[in-house]
Amino acid sequence: MHDQLTAALQDAEPFVATRGWTPPPQTTIAAAERLLALVARHGRQPAVQVDPEGTISFDWEAGHHGWLTLTVDGQGQLTHGAVLGEDEFAQSEAFGDELPDWAATLLQRLLDAGH
Repeated sequence: MHDQLTAALQDAEPFVATRGWTPPPQTTIAAAERLLALVARHGRQPAVQVDPEGTISFDWEAGHHGWLTLTVDGQGQLTHGAVLGEDEFAQSEAFGDELPDWAATLLQRLLDAGH
């Protein structure tokens, strides 16, 4: 398992035990692994976190240029939200073996904008 994903799962364990967070099911963890493998070629790794409802989010920031969050749910969907410059984006796409087109476009735009 990817080190960042392992750390995010460990960070969430106390909240699952004490605050009633939903642990990510194995399908969500598998989708997160797949997403990490797909974005690895971009060179800049995201911040990874487990969300209270059992989804896993991946965040990139580019200073004043904006931010992008990709979220996997283990149900075959990749949800993304972004602010790039003056534009806001939010969408959900089918997630299989490749990064969906619009998510890939947003990630590339963010990374091209800077760190």
